[in-house]
Amino acid sequence: MRTEGLDPGAPFVFRDGRVAVSIDLRAYRLTAVQKTAYRMAAQCTAVLREVHDHSLEVTLTFPPTTSERAAIETARLFFQELLDQELREKVAEETASLRTLILAHAFSRAPVPRRG
Repeated sequence: MRTEGLDPGAPFVFRDGRVAVSIDLRAYRLTAVQKTAYRMAAQCTAVLREVHDHSLEVTLTFPPTTSERAAIETARLFFQELLDQELREKVAEETASLRTLILAHAFSRAPVPRRG
């Protein structure tokens, strides 16, 4: 993760109502980023920009009344949610065949509905 700002030691920088970050798409799937943006929509608007060398530029835009402290906390929570969504995607991928087998077994025992 790379953040823009003057202080390289600061994990997030709030400037002009925004926090800009780069997300490494080798670590996080685009689907996980999109789901995270949706989940965080009540706190901020995530603007996804073009991809350069596996890096997705994301700008978190906040309402005018948002304090710097609240914006930085939301950016931190964005990355917590992003990790959660990525792990959910990974588990879904790894268990897809098992879920399909369980559903097939369940429906194989279900009675066939009759018309009429």
